[in-house]
Amino acid sequence: MGYTNYWKQPTPFTDAEWSSVCKEFNIMKDIAGDRIKLQDVNPLKDGLIIFDGGKEGSCETFVLHKKPSTEPDYVGQDLSFNFCKTRELPYDIYVWHMLTFCSMLKHNFVATRDEWSYDGDVLGIGDGVDEAVNG
Repeated sequence: MGYTNYWKQPTPFTDAEWSSVCKEFNIMKDIAGDRIKLQDVNPLKDGLIIFDGGKEGSCETFVLHKKPSTEPDYVGQDLSFNFCKTRELPYDIYVWHMLTFCSMLKHNFVATRDEWSYDGDVLGIGDGVDEAVNG
């Protein structure tokens, strides 16, 4: 049994938000070292952040888009819904880090995983009080 990380991204990141996400990713990838395997993309230019687990294994590739898809693959598809199964491999912490960072930065970006969720306003009072809660 492992982790599956889910997130909803109903709207694109603004240029300023995406710049912040890319800066955070650059810091995170330096810390992660060979625990993640980077894909050959330029996050700022290509509007994508893509990585897999590194030397300690991988399950699914993490892909974060600046702009969510606008073309469904099937009728009724929720285009804001995304996921990445990591099986609790070491790169899971880096996937979750990026998702919680995005949740704190963007008001309508919601990250969940198995029994945990983080939406940046779990108390429902909208004053910026942020806390993670066990779902």
